[in-house]
Amino acid sequence: MKRISLLLCLVLAACASPGTRTPADAPVEGTRTAVFLHINDVYRIEGVEDGQAGGLARLRTLRKELEEKHPDLLFLHGGDFLFPSFASRMYNGKQMVEVLNVLDGNSAFDDRMLVVFGNHELEKKSLQDAAMLDKRIETSQFRWLGGNLVFKNGEDGKPLVDAPNLARTALVESGGIQIGIFGVTIPTAADYVERFDDPIETARELTAELRGQGAEVVVALTHLNAADDRRLLETLGDAGPDLILGGHDHEKMAIDVGRRRILKADADARTATVVRLSVGRDGRVNVSHDFRNLDRRLVLPDPDTLQLVGDWQAKHEQEFCTKAGSPPGCLGEIYGLTRTLLEGEENKIRGSETSLGNWVTDQMVQTMKDCGAQAAFINSGTLRLNQDLSAGTRITRRHVEELFGYETPLRLIRIDGATLQKVVDHAVQNWPGSGSWLQISGFAYDHDQNAKAARNLTLLAPEGARPVRPDETILVATNDYLVNPEVGDKKQDGYTMLSLEQKVAGCAADGRDLKKVVEAALRAAGTSVFEGGGIAPQAEGRICQPNDNRLCKAVGSS
Repeated sequence: MKRISLLLCLVLAACASPGTRTPADAPVEGTRTAVFLHINDVYRIEGVEDGQAGGLARLRTLRKELEEKHPDLLFLHGGDFLFPSFASRMYNGKQMVEVLNVLDGNSAFDDRMLVVFGNHELEKKSLQDAAMLDKRIETSQFRWLGGNLVFKNGEDGKPLVDAPNLARTALVESGGIQIGIFGVTIPTAADYVERFDDPIETARELTAELRGQGAEVVVALTHLNAADDRRLLETLGDAGPDLILGGHDHEKMAIDVGRRRILKADADARTATVVRLSVGRDGRVNVSHDFRNLDRRLVLPDPDTLQLVGDWQAKHEQEFCTKAGSPPGCLGEIYGLTRTLLEGEENKIRGSETSLGNWVTDQMVQTMKDCGAQAAFINSGTLRLNQDLSAGTRITRRHVEELFGYETPLRLIRIDGATLQKVVDHAVQNWPGSGSWLQISGFAYDHDQNAKAARNLTLLAPEGARPVRPDETILVATNDYLVNPEVGDKKQDGYTMLSLEQKVAGCAADGRDLKKVVEAALRAAGTSVFEGGGIAPQAEGRICQPNDNRLCKAVGSS
């Protein structure tokens, strides 16, 4: 499942492999060096793989280690942490802020920690949510940067989000270097946001402003697509930042653009980026980096931070189980077992065919089978597990609750082949990384990444695979969100070719919650390996992409 990473690297020209270190030039007399610890897209305080990889307690250990040699270390976060974790549905990111606050080891304001807004910081979008966001920022013992983000004014004429530790830029000293830092964020709709200014023009403006304030080096802390980061550096050249530390892509990468560099870690602090930025006597800036793997074999979690994480986990489970009317410890209840790798990490499920997506959509078809369902699709943004489950993992209630953030009623719709073609063409438009990417069952296609199109649309019928005819009728199971414009805030993720008017009447399974469907299917499959229990889904060639090692099921695929 490295194909998304490989394709992204080919597009962007230079990705560093896991564990890569890029050497600095040989140190010379008079060189000053600043050190950064950078992470991005951290959704869980506890890490992944049942706490065996990543997590904020291991990050605290790494920060302590680095600060022993570099007491003026700068700690930067490339956005996405308040949401959309399971715990944040109950606490609105309070648990994330409280644990991030202790990563400096004290309760004072940490003026060497800076974060940029990610799109998930704006996940709660109503005007009433502005007060919650403002409170989260105010209680953060670190600085937030929103260089291109303009909040609406309230009735008092002041911005609805106006915490004192919110700024467009910061000027800090580290290693004897005056470093200017600004933040830019990918545009995200919210009722309390007036506008997002153009990232490139914002970067031009704020770079000049910081240099005018005495910055010797300018760093952009971004939450943008890597292609947009690259475009920013290529467009601005010397008028832009010297270094971008970014987020949003969930892939660790190092991209050189002329004399400048873009660095990103992956997600959930599986990896952190350690950056060394040096300035010589001649003013030349040199950047080197390490990708530090934060798993149990390499880094022990800091005990105090781990205790705080554990307290929050216990509190959340207790309150969740009580609210659900379930016994204490309910999130540990075992629902099933997977005998194969379940691919649920966000970057995979929003850009390729995955074993988890295949299994979920197969259950959708099975649920609607008595009503004639031939196929199924679901937007990947609905599937929020955001981690892989290794073969042999016992699937718990916690995993299923993480997978589905909201009720997901199923609908059976009647569409023609031409409409299905429009559906899959829309699915590939914003590839990779978009929640509108579909996981599918019952059909296949070739993903033409250059043309942003779906080719060779094929129905995987019981009698064999055959091309989809534009005028034929197909019964498809999907989720209510994609056919009902009154649900959610994204207007069907753009699938406006679908509607409730296409719904098949009289289907007994109509409206069944997909979470309940998944739970029942896991229980029915059992948990005994010796008795052949559990599930064993695989990615099998439904969505065919370059560098796939599977036989493509699309008829006519080369």
